[in-house]
Amino acid sequence: MSKELIDPHLRIVPYSREYPKIFCEIKRFLRDIIPYSIEVEHIGSTAVPRLGGRDIIDILVVVEKKYMQEVAELLESRGFKHNPKAGVPHERFFVSGPYKYRDRELHIHIHITFPGSREHRDKLLFRDYLIRHPDEARSYYEFKRECMRKAGLDPSKYRKLKDAYIKVVLEKAREEDMKLREQALKRWAKDP
Repeated sequence: MSKELIDPHLRIVPYSREYPKIFCEIKRFLRDIIPYSIEVEHIGSTAVPRLGGRDIIDILVVVEKKYMQEVAELLESRGFKHNPKAGVPHERFFVSGPYKYRDRELHIHIHITFPGSREHRDKLLFRDYLIRHPDEARSYYEFKRECMRKAGLDPSKYRKLKDAYIKVVLEKAREEDMKLREQALKRWAKDP
C-alpha cells in the first residue's frame, strides 16, 4: 500500500505560492469565530517561501493566557481535535483537523499560546530566520526529505529526526536576534 493511501502528509512536497492565500483565509476564519483579541501568525514550512514541507498549514494563535483553553475548546466544537500530549505544559495547546479551502480538504495545525511565551518567540524566530536565510531553508527542505525517507510511515519518528536540526537552527536564530537587538541599541544610543 502506498504512503498516499495511508496518510497524504507522510511525504514532503515543494512550496506552493497558494500557501499565503490559504493562510489569509484561515486567519479570517479564526478572527471570525474567536471572540477575544488574538494575533494570528503563519508558521512552519508553508510560511517560508521556497521551503517545502508536509503540505500542512501551521498557524500560531496568540491570546491572553486565561483564554487559551477556551480557544482550544471552541476549535474542538468546530471539528478540530485537541492533542494534549503535543503541547508544552502551560505554554501551548495544540489542535488539528480538516479545513475546506475552495475544493480542497486541507489538514491544518493550530498552536495556541500567550504573548511573550517561549513558544511564541521561538516559532517566530525560527520562521523569520529561515526567511532571511534561503540557503538554510533549502538545507532544511532537503533534510526533511531525508527524515521522511528514514521515518517511513511513522510521523512521530519523522518529528524526532528533525528535532535536532530545528534546535541548531533555533540557536542560530537566537544568536542572530541578540546581535540585531544589540546593534539596534547601539544605533539608538548614538542617535536618541
